[in-house]
Amino acid sequence: LALQHRMKGQTQGPTGNQTLRSHPLYLRKRLSQRPTTEELEQRNILKQKNEAEEQEAKQEIKRRLTRKLSVRPTVAELVARRILRFNEYVEVTDAKDYDRRADKPWTRLTPADKAAIRKELNEFKSREMEVHEDSKQFTRFHRP
Repeated sequence: LALQHRMKGQTQGPTGNQTLRSHPLYLRKRLSQRPTTEELEQRNILKQKNEAEEQEAKQEIKRRLTRKLSVRPTVAELVARRILRFNEYVEVTDAKDYDRRADKPWTRLTPADKAAIRKELNEFKSREMEVHEDSKQFTRFHRP
């Protein structure tokens, strides 16, 4: 209402291309598209109104999870149903302790090695690699 009162003599709304008469309709439409309070609560965007309801919901989740855990099958049942199997014989051997990180040979390349690789790649591309005649112009060669 304050906006309408201030802009009584103007014909355009806040966006520049809307008239004042259509502005409230636009707002009404936008407000109707907003999610409801229940939807916001389900998505955990809006907290439940009081602390008691929140505590009750947590207690219900705790009861449900405890019930599920108490119904879990035992190891003996899983072995009987052939879901879980244990080997009677277990072999244990000593292993050397060593650095298990992967070797990175490309970090030890000298500039001469890199130039030789580029030269070999360029030769392969120009002599051996099959390329359509119309596409040869797009073949990328590395600097020598």
